[in-house]
Amino acid sequence: MDIALKVFQIIFYLTASIVAVLTYIKAKNGLLNSVNTEYQKKVMERLAQLSNEIYEEFDPTSEKYWAREDQAKEVLDDLHDKIIPYKHEIITSKEMPPGVRLPSKFEELRVFLDRIKSDPFVPKPIRSKVVDLLQKRSDEMFKAFIEELEEYKSGLKEGKYWDTLETNHHWFHNKINDRMYEQGLGVSQIEEAAHEIRDEIQRYFESFNPLKNS
Repeated sequence: MDIALKVFQIIFYLTASIVAVLTYIKAKNGLLNSVNTEYQKKVMERLAQLSNEIYEEFDPTSEKYWAREDQAKEVLDDLHDKIIPYKHEIITSKEMPPGVRLPSKFEELRVFLDRIKSDPFVPKPIRSKVVDLLQKRSDEMFKAFIEELEEYKSGLKEGKYWDTLETNHHWFHNKINDRMYEQGLGVSQIEEAAHEIRDEIQRYFESFNPLKNS
């Protein structure tokens, strides 16, 4: 009788242990599925937002539409305000006040780049494409403006360009634009790159479509 009781107790405790383990595994899987579902929801929301962010500068209805910007005028106007009072000194001494201002677009790109570099809700393949594009744009914009501004300032020291300060931004813009296109980063080229990233986002969405995969 004692042996039968002990066997029964052993079986009872084993059964209870197995049930407890299975219950724990089920609860854990349920929690993980819930967390994963919530994460995927946030990923989808972030990608939808990103799709709009990378295209808004090509949307004519957007405040960030590229044609509303005049980066060359912004930069030259700032420079001219600083140097006009010192025109005589600049031409005679060949000295120019230090420092240059980069267009506000440059800072906008850098902020966007820094934010998305470690964005946990943008899948790595898509994030890499966006980071690569933003990095190239900001690097080449920096280089183009710095070098062209130095050349422009050298001309001012020699007495050039002073009579046409109000319109110099037109040809200065063309020089910047030519340099960006040479690097594959002109307006139409960037727009095409934006379309490619949006296509990548669409493919990511479609990978979760059971009808698409069946």
